[in-house]
Amino acid sequence: MTPYHLAFALTPVTLRRIVDCVPVERHTDTLGPDRFNLVEMVAHMADWEDIFLDRMRLAHEFPGAPAEHHDESQRAIDKHYATRDIQHELDVFENRRRDTIDFLQSLKEEDFQKGFIHPEGGKLRTIQNQVMMMTGHDIYHFDQAAQYLREPVTSGGTAS
Repeated sequence: MTPYHLAFALTPVTLRRIVDCVPVERHTDTLGPDRFNLVEMVAHMADWEDIFLDRMRLAHEFPGAPAEHHDESQRAIDKHYATRDIQHELDVFENRRRDTIDFLQSLKEEDFQKGFIHPEGGKLRTIQNQVMMMTGHDIYHFDQAAQYLREPVTSGGTAS
């Protein structure tokens, strides 16, 4: 088992446990301006899992190739995050994360140093860098989801 494996495998399980503790009527509440609500956040995680995996596959198959740019806010609108079914999106995220883990487990140690050109800033990001970034992304959204367990929220809003 690799160092990231346990964290990556537990992310969908833990996220589902948090979501299941939040009353359904609060799923569309927002924590503040320019923040995703809980439904949008889960849809975002499910959607971006494929983007992250595609970038790592690109790095593996075509080291040094530029990755496609994706506008997070526009993508939320275009993909209708706000109207998604949260339980379905949790399933999608779990399946896509399993694909990510399978891909990472197929790599040799030296493959983790292969990289792609990140569309923002134009710097090389290795597969290892992407794994670390994804871990931080997971933790950021765990914290966001956990806030629904304790903080009052307001209605409406879309963003990060």
